Amino acid sequence: MKMNTKMTKVNGINIRYLDIPNEGKETIVLLPYGGALIGMWNGVIPYLKNDYRIVALDQRCHGFSDKPDECHIDDMANDLAALMDQLGIDKAFIAGSSLGADTAISLAANYSEKVIAMVLDGGFYDIVGPDSKDQILTDEDIEKARSKLKEIVLKNPVKLYDSREECLQATKEGWEKEGVKWSEVLRLQAEDKIYEDKDGKFRTPSEGKTTWNFIWPLYEVRFQEYFDKITCPVLWLPDEAEAPHEIVQRNLKKWAKNLRHHKIVTIKGSVHAYTPVLEPEAFSKETLTFIEEVKKL
Repeated sequence: MKMNTKMTKVNGINIRYLDIPNEGKETIVLLPYGGALIGMWNGVIPYLKNDYRIVALDQRCHGFSDKPDECHIDDMANDLAALMDQLGIDKAFIAGSSLGADTAISLAANYSEKVIAMVLDGGFYDIVGPDSKDQILTDEDIEKARSKLKEIVLKNPVKLYDSREECLQATKEGWEKEGVKWSEVLRLQAEDKIYEDKDGKFRTPSEGKTTWNFIWPLYEVRFQEYFDKITCPVLWLPDEAEAPHEIVQRNLKKWAKNLRHHKIVTIKGSVHAYTPVLEPEAFSKETLTFIEEVKKL
């Protein structure tokens, strides 16, 4: 589907967003994974738009939105809260993938009145510390892990292409190298990310420094502090690799204690962050089923 996006200013920065109106209907806000843009939801939106108003955005430090140095998930939640106010949305269902799930968690903790319920494809564990999946615990190990990832991220070069088609082909080859079959949804997501720079070359908006600006604050995030303040219903969607992990199971049990209602579902073929792209129909079905359950509470 064609993305009719707009730009607006919130909290002093420009944010690209999509708003698909549906008069009289409740709103679902869609938050992309780290490095992804609005286009990742192309496969999901058709399943949701008939019954809900849909809002999605490129979060700060992403895509066609501004890229300030401050890129904590709390900053991203502040942006979303301000955008909702600007669009006249008092409260909404929030669905987030990976970093988008982290932003949703921050929104629910700090703006509880704005969140009806959350669908979280992510937010199952901290990056480091006692609630981390890989149990990176000591200050020394934490610094080693952060330094190693920083080196990898900052070394990632910006690739320039002579045409849109060449850029799109490179993206296709990247997915196929990861063992993912190319699809219309992936193509639409890729096309949403391509732009022409001032020299007439084609590229995607992400680059190492910008990426690191939203990754490094995650090392300080402890989700227990957020879930101590969250009571809204939550649907967790751990992928097939995460679901059986002992730390993930422990965290979800612990973090669910204050919730009015929660549900844990693993979608067949799910992969962390990529589930809405790879399995959009199943993701949408689980989201809509959960929302209907929430309405009956």
